[in-house]
Amino acid sequence: CKACFEKYINLLQKIKVGLGKTALIKLLGEKLKLYRTGDRSLYREIFAPLIRPKFMLTRFIPAPPKKARLIEKYGVDGIKIEIFKLPEKARFYYFIIPPEFLLSDEENILLDRAKSYLTEHMPPGAAPERMREMFKEASKTTIRRMASEMGLSLSEERVEKLSSILTRYTVGFGILEVLLADENVQDIYVNSPIGLTPIYVGHNDFEECETNLLPTLEDAESWATRFRLLSGRPLDEANPVLDTELFTPRGRARVCAITRTLSPEGLGYALRRHRERPWTYPLFIDVKYFDPLFAGLMSFFVDGARTLLISGGRGSGKTSLLIATMLEILRRFRIITVEDSVTGECEILFRRNGKLEKRRIGELIDELIEKYGCEFINGREIVRNIPENIEVFSMNHGRIRLKRVKSFIRHGVKKDIFEVETRSGKRIRVTGDHSLFTLDKEGNVAPVRVRDLKVGDYLATPRILPWPAKGKKGINLLDHLDELDDTFIVGPSIKKIIKKNEEEIKRIAIELGYAVTKPWNYPKSVIQNWKRKSLLPSKVLRKLIERGLQVEKGELEIKVKSGNSIPVFLKLNEDFLTFIGLWLADGCYDKRSVIISVVDEDTREIVKKVGEMFGIRVRTHSDGYSLMLDSKILKVVMERVLELRGDAYTKKIPDWVFSLSKKQLASLLKGIFSGDGYLSRYEVAINLVSKQLVKDIQTLLLLFGIVSRINKMVEKDKTYPLRISGLKFLRIFYKEIGFLQKNFMKKLGDICRRRETHDNTDIIPFSIGYKRKISSILPSFNKHDYIHRGFNLGREKLQRLLNQVPFEGNGELKKLKELANSDIFWDEIRSIRVTKEECYVYDISVEGDENFVCENILAHNTLEIPIQYFRKLGYNIERLKSRSVITRVEAEMPADEALRTAIRLGDACLIVGEVRSVEAKALFEAMRIGALSNVVAGTIHAESPYGVFDRIVNDLGVTPTSFKATDLIVVCGRLRTADGLHTYRRVLSLTEVRKEWKEDPLEEGAFASLMEYSAKEDKLKPTSTLLNGESYIINQIAKRVKEWHANWDAVWSNIELRAKVKKTIVDYAKKLKRKDILEADWSVRCNEMFHLISDEVRSELGELDSKEIYRRWLDWFKRELKG
Repeated sequence: CKACFEKYINLLQKIKVGLGKTALIKLLGEKLKLYRTGDRSLYREIFAPLIRPKFMLTRFIPAPPKKARLIEKYGVDGIKIEIFKLPEKARFYYFIIPPEFLLSDEENILLDRAKSYLTEHMPPGAAPERMREMFKEASKTTIRRMASEMGLSLSEERVEKLSSILTRYTVGFGILEVLLADENVQDIYVNSPIGLTPIYVGHNDFEECETNLLPTLEDAESWATRFRLLSGRPLDEANPVLDTELFTPRGRARVCAITRTLSPEGLGYALRRHRERPWTYPLFIDVKYFDPLFAGLMSFFVDGARTLLISGGRGSGKTSLLIATMLEILRRFRIITVEDSVTGECEILFRRNGKLEKRRIGELIDELIEKYGCEFINGREIVRNIPENIEVFSMNHGRIRLKRVKSFIRHGVKKDIFEVETRSGKRIRVTGDHSLFTLDKEGNVAPVRVRDLKVGDYLATPRILPWPAKGKKGINLLDHLDELDDTFIVGPSIKKIIKKNEEEIKRIAIELGYAVTKPWNYPKSVIQNWKRKSLLPSKVLRKLIERGLQVEKGELEIKVKSGNSIPVFLKLNEDFLTFIGLWLADGCYDKRSVIISVVDEDTREIVKKVGEMFGIRVRTHSDGYSLMLDSKILKVVMERVLELRGDAYTKKIPDWVFSLSKKQLASLLKGIFSGDGYLSRYEVAINLVSKQLVKDIQTLLLLFGIVSRINKMVEKDKTYPLRISGLKFLRIFYKEIGFLQKNFMKKLGDICRRRETHDNTDIIPFSIGYKRKISSILPSFNKHDYIHRGFNLGREKLQRLLNQVPFEGNGELKKLKELANSDIFWDEIRSIRVTKEECYVYDISVEGDENFVCENILAHNTLEIPIQYFRKLGYNIERLKSRSVITRVEAEMPADEALRTAIRLGDACLIVGEVRSVEAKALFEAMRIGALSNVVAGTIHAESPYGVFDRIVNDLGVTPTSFKATDLIVVCGRLRTADGLHTYRRVLSLTEVRKEWKEDPLEEGAFASLMEYSAKEDKLKPTSTLLNGESYIINQIAKRVKEWHANWDAVWSNIELRAKVKKTIVDYAKKLKRKDILEADWSVRCNEMFHLISDEVRSELGELDSKEIYRRWLDWFKRELKG
């Protein structure tokens, strides 16, 4: 009807007016008049399209914003990158086109199908660090097969590229890996709320840039899941921050992830790149961090064996400069590094004066400090040169051995502590910079920082602890009378002792209060009573022994006031030790009895034998199955002397057990497993509620070469299950320990007679790449199982494969042989937890091995300076232990000990990673001792030369006189442009410290600037002091060199020559577009050839002719560049 039509028109008019007021319609303006039905060009005026291949999640803007001006473009491994300047915007636009956006339609379909197939057919339970290798191998096979089915012809190079893309977006980190492939990208920011803001990057040349990448919530959640999995740490509302490391094929980055409650809008990420290779002087010149003259001067000072401190704020590049300066040291010199490591808590098994003990390291060191006193050095309490011989287990060339401890250290720290737990239930608590041992991609046992470890990595743990204990026949209770002072010693010889020592016994009786009312008569009657009954109170006999009485244990026995007696010499025979094991498994006490819960006749028989041995009545408890030994004295001795205390939740293996022989330990373990153990289908198992007792049993089993695992607590009954599996471990248990129960032994014997199959418990976790190398060495190696299917290689399987080939004694075969026959059991990481703690920490220093077995894990000291990289370059580099390898073991080597070691090792350069507190006095003592021998260097947080002095002297307690040992101070800084949009790093000054001052170097003119940064010219410029030859340090160096003595022109010519060499390296790198020339290997070679040619010219011409040296060096350099 007409009325309805009018209402409809009015409604449309209102909608039109409303739409006309929107920003969208206003943006279009007059262009709307040109609109035709079906025309979609107007959409492109307003909206930027977001596209992505089906197999990835991140969305991609395919075109840069309008009016954007192209500033720079470059490519990295098939990735196209363009930098645009946007109008009216301070930040640049980072436009990236990954190779996955350039695939053909057929390849997109292929990858989508391959992804669907592989996600359904990946083997379950693969370790996170191996998942990528396994997936890539599987993806290659799948891509080839599916391409063939689709009629698509692909080269091997194309298959490799497609499999890399597929791996990146399945088990990898997707677009984050693409961004990290660009070495210019230093930071990546993924801000919340995810999906509403693009990814931002921090670029080397263009600072913070907006990208054309828009992550999705699915992206963010998948990254969070992977970061949790790889780090083994939580990321949730209770733990809203996760710090970890990301390793990709083209880069490595530090990751900080946040979520609610810290971030109200959900997940967010910040990633900072770590440079894999060290900085060099040519690299620094290339990025204008300093100029060639500074590099020439520093090279001159390094050769002149000067002492220097590199200072600056955080992020100023001081540590990178220290490492670059290390590369200026000639490889013929030994370099010694000293840095921080760990703090924490652990138990350790050690041998003291020939007897094995197991204690907390803190308890041991506290006892030693109280007993022997300590030295106070730089806030540390240090005990050394003690008369006791204390040894700990450590590893040398794959073999576990006992090695003597040199010193013990104690002090307090406040740090993040990482608790690492393995599949077998072992736990160790260490700081993030501390290292544990893993197997690297080349099959080497190598230390890895704990903060770089991930769940699924494998740690080196001992498979066996060599047991040196000879055992003990028994325990003489006369040695423990102080713990038995309410007991009596009885026996025929007691009457003779009283008669012979009656007057002394009278005096002791009075001292002990036996004559309170009748000082002389009462003791006489008491003594007569003792003589008549042939007994003495234990505390009286103890006083007699303390005063020199020799007592033969003979037929003496011990008892309480009433009840039976037992011999004072307690024989630790098989039956009694098995009985103790039964008590540990399921025993307790009442007021006057020892109670053992035993059901079957085989275990009950042992209890009855012990009763007969001591003449104790054995009766059945009211529960109908437990047996009771009614003996108050046996209960007292077991509780006080044998330390068999606690309830089911607090029991542990007593310390004296660790001095037993293997045969005696076998009896004890037989009692434990017979008392509460059982057999499952293919395992020996025991469930106990005492976590400490389970840990102790695991350690005792290691003494037999049995690796067991402790599972997580069973919530139902709060027990910790311990399991022994693996046929070889079960066979050792059957042969050396066993059960009391005959039916258990029969069943276990049947299990042990099974044919051996693939052992998945005792493996060596080789990388896929190294397995390929093994397959080329060992003809019988099964590539299908171990490479394509990703199975781990069993240790015994490797032994059999090696036995089939002739052994040449070196190379890869030697390495494989050592791994196959080592004492290492590779234990997979189950979890990693991080807590912030302030605690008293301890350290032990072991000379030589630099590792300890603690908490049944092999631990190692760690350095931040890339020691392994320097060793690959051929440097003779040695690390001095600074802090320990275990938690509750704070290991810092005492300063004087480190210095004595440095001197003993010969002419050496000393490098301190960072001077924070303790290192200060050690460093300055090293400067005084080593100043005329070789370079000593370190870094420190300070913003000026006087700031360095103030921090060293006033904050760290070094005397002003000691500070004079400093020759040079380099100040680094992070500067900002006037517009506030850009930052850059520069060396700001080079200052020498002169020696003629007493209290304040600034007021007394001791700081002489040699080079200063000119902000106007953006250049480090020499001062008149340097140009006029007035440098005290340079002249001191020149005095000791024949060719330079009193010849400033020759000195300056040599400095300029060094600068020219560095500049030439940079110029040729730019000219030939070869960035590799700037890296460490080239830098080291160029430096060494400079010195060799200098020596050659000096020998021929009798002087250091700079022009001739440069000519010959340049000829060599050009030849090397041609290859």
